[in-house]
Amino acid sequence: MSEDTAGGGREQRRDERLGLAEQVAIQFSDLTLVGSGENISSQGVYFTVDATIPVRVRIGDGQQEVEGHLIRASTIEDGRVGIAVRFAEPDPAAGSSA
Repeated sequence: MSEDTAGGGREQRRDERLGLAEQVAIQFSDLTLVGSGENISSQGVYFTVDATIPVRVRIGDGQQEVEGHLIRASTIEDGRVGIAVRFAEPDPAAGSSA
């Protein structure tokens, strides 16, 4: 699936996105990442790593946890962070079209 976005770019998503009104919990592994420093200030540091970051995700009240890895984390606004996780195995129940 590749369609124009509001910003004029090409959409790179492969599967249809469906709305989700459930709580999502994410658990990070006990992991230390070492990478290349890019920049630093008195407020923080930015660096990159050559690694995947494994996580476990639980959606809603379900007891089932799904393994995946962190794709992206970005600040949205008002202290909120958007987090994207790719499942290790596609979940047909989640509406995957592939």
